[in-house]
Amino acid sequence: MRKQKLIIITIFLFLFLNLFLSPAWASNNKIGIHILETTEVEEVAKLVNSTGGDWGYVTIVLRDDDLEKDKWQDFFNNCRKLHLIPIIRLATHPEDSYWAKPNPDNLGEYVGFLNSLNWPVKKQIVVFFNEPNHKKEWGGEINPQEYVLVSEKLITLFKQSSPNFYILPAGFDQSADGKNGTMKEEEFLQGMILQNPNVFSLFDAWNSHSYPNQGFVGLPTDNGRGTIKGYLWELSFLKNLGVEKDFGVFITETGWPHQEGEGRSAGYFNQEKTAVFYEQAFSIWQADDKVLAVTPFVLNHPAPPFDYFSFFKKDGSFYPQYEKILGISKVKGEVEQIKSFKVSSFELAEILPTKYEYQGKIKVKNTGQWIMGEDKDFSFLIDQERPYLNISSIKLSQGDLIYPNEEKEIDFLVKTGTQSAEHRLKMGEIKKTIYVFKPFDFKNKKVNIFQQILTKIKLFLFDL
Repeated sequence: MRKQKLIIITIFLFLFLNLFLSPAWASNNKIGIHILETTEVEEVAKLVNSTGGDWGYVTIVLRDDDLEKDKWQDFFNNCRKLHLIPIIRLATHPEDSYWAKPNPDNLGEYVGFLNSLNWPVKKQIVVFFNEPNHKKEWGGEINPQEYVLVSEKLITLFKQSSPNFYILPAGFDQSADGKNGTMKEEEFLQGMILQNPNVFSLFDAWNSHSYPNQGFVGLPTDNGRGTIKGYLWELSFLKNLGVEKDFGVFITETGWPHQEGEGRSAGYFNQEKTAVFYEQAFSIWQADDKVLAVTPFVLNHPAPPFDYFSFFKKDGSFYPQYEKILGISKVKGEVEQIKSFKVSSFELAEILPTKYEYQGKIKVKNTGQWIMGEDKDFSFLIDQERPYLNISSIKLSQGDLIYPNEEKEIDFLVKTGTQSAEHRLKMGEIKKTIYVFKPFDFKNKKVNIFQQILTKIKLFLFDL
């Protein structure tokens, strides 16, 4: 009996934990890729949404000298159509041999620009710059305190503009040894804590560059710092620093270079071995609930300096790693989107005779992030006060799409009854009053005989 009770309690706890404590990312396709050009999204979708997958990830860099609204709105629109979740990494611009430091006075430009765009999903993921423990990434110096000050200001600005921004810190070079213009990651993280002991609690998730180092020739089975599971070392180090937050992890850069490129690098594994390693690595990441997304670097750059990392060859064909990831069984991801619309017009004659059929129209505008009509039929309801008119269903059929900020007219049919009556209708915020009359009803106080005759003439001409 005691054993049966124990089994029942165990089952109850399992169901409770899954129901109330399961992560919001349960239906999450972790697989993604890093790209360099906004025009590459179609190839991204073919890869990351293959083999049962949907709503995979794509990481891309947004530079401060590339804030072109039409270009980036087109990118987001394509992500919406292709079911891709963008991860936007902020960057500045090259200055001599370095990336310029972010200008504290201009940080609002990133925020205003990204907030002006209609994102494809509600969770708007933004990464704050790249590997600041390299001086070449921060204006020729390494300054963890300054990185904290910039991050604090950006987080405040982003969160004030919209609670939907989801902020990640920069990914760090885990293998930096403190030489050749670098700082060890642990020293940089300690420097951030010195500036603000609570700085890491400001971020929504952790960002990791978990490469198979040293020299990009590590194995998928390696553990610890500088491996494909280096994020676990980072999280452990943060705990030792007193950071209590339990982070989910985005691996926005990782991957093995292959020997094959413009030249041939004997120091790397060949393309066949690299492909096998990718497959093994993804099986590890897929099994780890802490990992929310993995976007290896890089999809398409077959020229130096990234030719050894590229999934594409110069002739447009793929290296074997592409086929391996293509064939990995994936999750049909689900995302939260703002699903809003507005009825911008409601067309219906104000005076109608009895026993009459009339075609009305509504015009609907998509004011959200979703694609209306993409997943299923969508019905609209007209609110009525008694007495009721006979109104057909008003439906946007699946496949009859309305994209954000677009409008579409939808027809419906109204059948009047046998008695004179006043009908009050409401569609969205638009109210209508419809008067139905019996022809030649001289006693009708709402619709006089001249209005009745004029209405009949109008409807006759309308029906022609």
